[in-house]
Amino acid sequence: AALAEVVLDAPYDTTWPWVTDLANSVPRFDTQVRRLEVRSRRTEGDVERLAITAWSGPGIRLAFDVWLEDGFCLMRGRHRLYVVVMAARPEEGGRRTRFVHVEAVPLPGARVMRGALQRAVDADLRNLARLAASGF
Repeated sequence: AALAEVVLDAPYDTTWPWVTDLANSVPRFDTQVRRLEVRSRRTEGDVERLAITAWSGPGIRLAFDVWLEDGFCLMRGRHRLYVVVMAARPEEGGRRTRFVHVEAVPLPGARVMRGALQRAVDADLRNLARLAASGF
């Protein structure tokens, strides 16, 4: 697993809705995702459940089940091939946003990928910080 955290220069009430517009936001800040499609969406109380497909690289496609609520997003790849967690909370009275991003490959032997995962997560947060500073 790889983890990174940043305080974004953007209000939480702007940041979290933008980030959770997954089909539009993820390809803009995630260096590994070229395209993302929401295949289905349903609401269960305060939780949204989504089925998505993400494309990275030439022809690489991975389906995810997504659990989305205010300030928290869990994306679990089918067959547990990949896990993504994004979490956010207001800082400084909501004027800024603390954002945490985790990516993991929960498979035996995946530890050798940790360096590559960390570089990708760090790049994602640099991109997100740049987008936040420019108003998304």
